Amino acid sequence: MDSGLYVSVVNALLVHGYRNNSLRRAKTDKKDAIKLANYGLDHWLTLPRYIPEDDVRLMLKTTYRQYQQCVKVQTMLKNNLISLFDTAFLDTNRLLFSPARADGSEKWVDFVAAFPRCECVCGLSEKAFTAKYQEWCKNHGYNYYFRGQR
Repeated sequence: MDSGLYVSVVNALLVHGYRNNSLRRAKTDKKDAIKLANYGLDHWLTLPRYIPEDDVRLMLKTTYRQYQQCVKVQTMLKNNLISLFDTAFLDTNRLLFSPARADGSEKWVDFVAAFPRCECVCGLSEKAFTAKYQEWCKNHGYNYYFRGQR
């Protein structure tokens, strides 16, 4: 609903530094209102009129923010998983390596799904686990490689 008022959105940093020559730093709503009014009067000719964004743009901005938050949480969880994995299987992250697959799958996430407990690894002989791990790497498209292997 248009009330006929001229509205402009201004960066708060621009207004904050405007006419800050007072020795007293008292901050009140009345002083802030006077500062905003003076800024508006001094910059009247250059202040652009505020035009609200349409619903589609607002939805896209919200969706993008949610996506960014999801990526941050995913990265945090992946780092936590790797840390827990390295705690359960000491130095494994240093010994085993494979780049992420083209679809973005991480080896450690898939490995933990296939070998969820220490017993799944420690309960096997080295030869039996090596064979099982090598087959798992082949089936999931990961490199079978031990760092330090020649």
